[in-house]
Amino acid sequence: MKRRLRGFTLIELLVAMMLAGLLAMLAYGGLHVALRSWTSAESRQQETERSYLTQSLLRRLLESPQELSVSDDDGVQQVAFFGDEEQVIFVAYLPALDNEEQLYWVHLVQEKQITAKGLAWQLELRYMPFVEVEELNWTLLADTLASEGGRKMLVEGLPRAWKFAYLARSDDGELEWQSQWQQQSGLPVLLRLTPPRRRKAGVAELLVAPRDMAYAIFRSR
Repeated sequence: MKRRLRGFTLIELLVAMMLAGLLAMLAYGGLHVALRSWTSAESRQQETERSYLTQSLLRRLLESPQELSVSDDDGVQQVAFFGDEEQVIFVAYLPALDNEEQLYWVHLVQEKQITAKGLAWQLELRYMPFVEVEELNWTLLADTLASEGGRKMLVEGLPRAWKFAYLARSDDGELEWQSQWQQQSGLPVLLRLTPPRRRKAGVAELLVAPRDMAYAIFRSR
């Protein structure tokens, strides 16, 4: 006796379609979670790499001030180094720009910027060839670097400004951090660059000794 072949009933077909749809939704959800996790991990890795490269560049720059003597428009003889909490200006070689024995004025400066999220800060490198002048005006030099110098953005979108600080050694050998370095006869023993608190988890505080002052660190031990 032959068995009659029968097709799927409507209910069976609907159940099969529902199961197939459910499996597709689960597969899509798993793929979406995996892609989101991968994107998040890649973003964190890129942020870590950017942070490392930025800190490496800042460290090389802050190690490079040359101990040259200049005279300002008040007639004060001093080292070619000017700094406060938000900026620092000094003379250095920049081998990344050329291989010649060319000295540059280097200006690390922070400025406010308006973003979609509100007020933010950016850290910028400005530079131009060093030219000796009889009387140096630091404010005019900073303005000239802003209008005529080369530029490279180092960090942007900071919630608050980073802070520079300068370690000084007194005549009696005591060490003390200062918020300014102006009209000084020599370079600071150490330079410190502190990020805003909300970024400390991702960006470490930098402590750098100018190469010409490395002897001072060993002398203090």
